[in-house]
Amino acid sequence: MAITSLLDIPIKNLIDRLERMTGIRLPRKVISISLNQKVLHIRFAYPKTMETEVEPLPLKSLINLFRDKKTGEITAIEIIDIEDTLTEIQNHQSKKYIT
Repeated sequence: MAITSLLDIPIKNLIDRLERMTGIRLPRKVISISLNQKVLHIRFAYPKTMETEVEPLPLKSLINLFRDKKTGEITAIEIIDIEDTLTEIQNHQSKKYIT
């Protein structure tokens, strides 16, 4: 699956699936989304001071979670390879129905 446009990505479904797979509740308000060479960045809020506590999500795909240093709130996620992530999500969903 070649992702060439943001219109190719089901953002709401992507966020829902990431929540189910990781157990981490993500914000529902999205203020910006960008796609650059397979890297998808979803911004939920701007940090009050700066972003720290960048942590990878517990998945095979590399996804970084950004938090506000002052409040600890999730401000953004960065998916390093959106195509790999969508494949992982699809495979996870398929395994769920097989077992």
